[in-house]
Amino acid sequence: MQNENLTEWPIEHQYGVCRMSLVSVYLAPGPGAGLLTQLLFGETYEVLGITSDEKWLKINTAKGVTSGWMLRAQHHSISEDDFYYYNHEDYQVVISPISTVKYKGELIHILAGSHVHIGSSELFDMGGVMEFTGASRHVKEKASRDELVSLAKLFIHVPFLSGGRGFFGIGAGSFIQLAYKMAGYKAPRYISKLVETGKNVEPRKIQLGDIVIFGNNKDIPHHAGIYVGESQVIHVWGLVRIDNIKLDGSIMVRNNSPLYRVLDIRSLL
Repeated sequence: MQNENLTEWPIEHQYGVCRMSLVSVYLAPGPGAGLLTQLLFGETYEVLGITSDEKWLKINTAKGVTSGWMLRAQHHSISEDDFYYYNHEDYQVVISPISTVKYKGELIHILAGSHVHIGSSELFDMGGVMEFTGASRHVKEKASRDELVSLAKLFIHVPFLSGGRGFFGIGAGSFIQLAYKMAGYKAPRYISKLVETGKNVEPRKIQLGDIVIFGNNKDIPHHAGIYVGESQVIHVWGLVRIDNIKLDGSIMVRNNSPLYRVLDIRSLL
């Protein structure tokens, strides 16, 4: 593993935007490092520095949620003004499993959760007009609980991938965060933050889209899923799947399951 010997990064290239279907962000700057997260098309980041061999950039994802390493060859530089625009002005969140966008004459396949920006009535991006094919939702448009569940169910059978954020592999926390993002809501990725977000809900008042948090045999939060009705949750365990749960707090039959016991229910809507 390579040491973090950062050199100064030119201030005019301090910000970037993902211009690929996915850009992987790693725990360390080197081959074989663990996958930390992935950037989707249109998502932004801030560059903190570059390794001495100039192959890896240390970045913060938008709003400093995650810090990690990406290949410099995948960096697409934008100005500070564009960075602000991408994060504060209108944009659409892609809700089709796979869509296409024609950017500067090249066709790119993009995934659900990607960003496409708008101006007036046409899709566009700083530096070139876009042609978008697929379904999207305005970032300020909030989905109903039924719609949120339907969006989450698009991920059924997607395999587990620690740090993954796409239809070819997704992490347990990233799944909840991405489903909520597609529905126009914000949800934290990590369970330590989920237990502090929104408000507690009594089991008898649970609604579609509420987040169900599970504890282990020591009642430590260690897993979460989205409630889809009829005492079932959609969650990631090997793959995205729907399983029955017990809302009365009793222990599940399968002690090796992450659904050991319902510890808390949170409403973020």
